[in-house]
Order: sequence, then C-alpha cells, then structure tokens
Amino acid sequence: MIQQDMMLFYHGMPRADGMVSKEQRPEADMNIEFQSTAKFAVEAQKLAWQFYAANEAYATDYPAAVGPHMTNTDSTPFMDLVPAISLRENERGREVGAGLDPHWHQPTDVFATFSEKDFRLGLNAAQTSFGALARLTGATLSGCHAACRCFLNSPTNSRRP
Repeated sequence: MIQQDMMLFYHGMPRADGMVSKEQRPEADMNIEFQSTAKFAVEAQKLAWQFYAANEAYATDYPAAVGPHMTNTDSTPFMDLVPAISLRENERGREVGAGLDPHWHQPTDVFATFSEKDFRLGLNAAQTSFGALARLTGATLSGCHAACRCFLNSPTNSRRP
C-alpha cells in the first residue's frame, strides 16, 4: 500500500511570531515512512528503500529520507494487512504534529497557496513514485530514453552532476 499525502509544503518550522517562511526550504526533502511495529514491517521497509532508490535515480530536485515511524496517516489501517508506506513532505509525527505545515486540514490548503518550488516538490514525489512503480512492475518506456537522459543531466537539474 503506497500512500502519497501532503507532498507540496516544506517551509520549515513557524518562527516565534507564528509565521512560516513564504519560500520552500532549500533542504526540503520527501519522507518515506513505514511503521516498524507493523505486522509487515520488514516488507514495508524493503518497499521504502526501493522508493528511496527510485528517488536517487529519478527525482530531479529533492532527496528522500526513510523513517520507521509512520503514524496518524491514512495508510495506518493497512499496515497489518499488507506492506504499507507513506510518502509525504514532512515526518507526520514529529514535524506535521509540531506545526510544520500550517495548511494541514485548513481552508488555506488550496492551489493558490503554493509556489512553483512547492509544486516541484510534488513533481519529485511523482518522479519517485512512478520510477519505483516502474521498477517494481518491470515497466519500461520506449523511444524516450535519450530524451530522459538529456533532461536528467541538464543544468536545470540541481540534483544531478
């Protein structure tokens, strides 16, 4: 079970005045979480690391981090039925719970709230997920390999040499 949730906003902790930076943090990443106490924890951890490897191979701007504390998320009911992971822009328990995303379950969680950099973080989540799913299923693309390699090695791709 692969859940993507809240994949756009990583602006850092609120300041003392309660305000959050208007810009995406340069060190933003995507979190790939599994629950270490789940019945399928071993399989979920393997799945999480497969998504991490896909991020390394396909995501153009933002890295991934793997963590064992998937909590309070829509994938929780599935974690004892199948291997389950959650992809998100912040750690659910430690960062979202501490107020890192002020738009979480708020009326401000609308398209106009987000910037180009926010949407790029979402794009990187899609690149990671599609890459991982393609690897897991053996799917390939024909006719675009050269174009893909050119893009991945382009100067606008900040994560690749």
